[in-house]
Amino acid sequence: MMRLLREDVHVHAAADAVYTLVREPEHRARWFGPAVAELAQDGDALAFRLPLPLRSERAQLVLAADEAPRLLAYAANGVPTAVGAVTWVLRAEGPAEVHVSMETGYTPASGPLGWLLEEVLHRPHRRQALRDSLWRLKLIAEGAR
Repeated sequence: MMRLLREDVHVHAAADAVYTLVREPEHRARWFGPAVAELAQDGDALAFRLPLPLRSERAQLVLAADEAPRLLAYAANGVPTAVGAVTWVLRAEGPAEVHVSMETGYTPASGPLGWLLEEVLHRPHRRQALRDSLWRLKLIAEGAR
């Protein structure tokens, strides 16, 4: 069963500028957190690996929605992977302020200890990966102002 995890950040920059950082592969590679490995971007495809304790999760996603400057969503392209979706929602709160949410849909580990690994090890690592990425996005967006 797919689970969702979401983190948010407030950025002091224009929504269009932040959307460009989120959308364009050459910018995205700068702010994706260090916990994300093997980031590969080809056209409208996005792939990466998320190393977790005792587990490594892969994502092979394709562009599912692109509504500049408010929404960017990637979803699984039919290949079964642990990470099934990544979505960014941007809400402009002023001319130079935007609230950014990053959400990921994933399938947790299964088996007799899967729930324990998820709650104690994997979910905190996933959450920190999202936080690191959003914080780096914030720093880059605000520094580029």
